Amino acid sequence: MLTPPWLLLLPLLSALVAAAIDAPKTCSPKQFACRDQITCISKGWRCDGERDCPDGSDEAPEICPQSKAQRCQPNEHNCLGTEVCVPMSRLCNGVQDCVDGSDEGPHCRELRGNCSRLGCQHHCVPTLDGPTCYCNSSFQLQADGKTCKDFDECSVYGTCSQLCTNTDGSFTCGCVEGYLLQPDNRSCKAKNEPVDRPPVLLIANSQNILATYLSGAQVSTITPTSTRQTTAMDFNYVNETVCWVHVGDSAAQTQLKCARMPGLKGFVDEHTINISLSLHLCVFLKSQQEMG
Repeated sequence: MLTPPWLLLLPLLSALVAAAIDAPKTCSPKQFACRDQITCISKGWRCDGERDCPDGSDEAPEICPQSKAQRCQPNEHNCLGTEVCVPMSRLCNGVQDCVDGSDEGPHCRELRGNCSRLGCQHHCVPTLDGPTCYCNSSFQLQADGKTCKDFDECSVYGTCSQLCTNTDGSFTCGCVEGYLLQPDNRSCKAKNEPVDRPPVLLIANSQNILATYLSGAQVSTITPTSTRQTTAMDFNYVNETVCWVHVGDSAAQTQLKCARMPGLKGFVDEHTINISLSLHLCVFLKSQQEMG
């Protein structure tokens, strides 16, 4: 039994319904909602020291009550009154790394003897607050402030561009099918197979859907198809079909359109799918989820 086309596009329809009936905009569980109630950003960008929300609410004090020192990675020292983080291994090494010189000074000599009595598992260094334990690379201090445990580098946003696997004392990056790991062992690049079919990017705007190469050059063999205020678009690789939501002047005039792109050589067999029943189904399902 063949599955109705609109069921295959249920996620696309659900996204359309959510955008239409949710006010203010809701974000996914993996996203942070900015104070403007419009912008959604990755939760990994919250409290990272950079303003990603237009209103800067992802770095607001009430959202990020932790001190600047806590923003440094494990085994790093926060220079007083700044956002500069210095590896603990570079404290008291005779070279000033912090502008205020807090990483060097008389305490390095006066407190060094106290390190031997602290009982650190890996390393110890004198600081202005007294001797402090720190760990080897890829490890972090446990709650007792002395022993070390593995640090999950994969929990840090941007460690790997695609896949990340944490191991004891290290980590490895990987790529999804169709991509190759680059020499930096972190980033991925498309294989571009077959070679005679370079990657194509489909871009939807308020007037049409056009195809470009990753360089930005337009694909001359694909004539843009006319659209109107496209709010969502998806591509089915198996059937080589692109579908988009064509917004009308009213909800009744909003349509789901699809077209085949055999061999990525152009739009053919453009047709409209009646989604009025599907939208009602999506609204019903959403209502049921909220009720129970």
